Amino acid sequence: MDSPLWQRLRKLDWTAAGIAEKEARSVQKLLQDLASHKEARAMKASQKLWNLLKPPTPLGPVLEPFLIEIRGISTGPVKCEIDDLLQRIAE
Repeated sequence: MDSPLWQRLRKLDWTAAGIAEKEARSVQKLLQDLASHKEARAMKASQKLWNLLKPPTPLGPVLEPFLIEIRGISTGPVKCEIDDLLQRIAE
């Protein structure tokens, strides 16, 4: 992990993945909130990400590595939410 999450999110070429700029900014914010040490903020972000990951969506493959990384620093309840998000991507 060479640079912070927020820097890597901003460097990502979202348009190449078929994701509009406005949606990309929203997803970046949600991933940052999901990585928050404030559990309530992280849980709220997970619910919003769940809605965005409704298949079919180009977001799944882009978000998966970030979700796995964030899971490693999350509390138990947030880890469960991230597991659900990863399962939804796999669907």
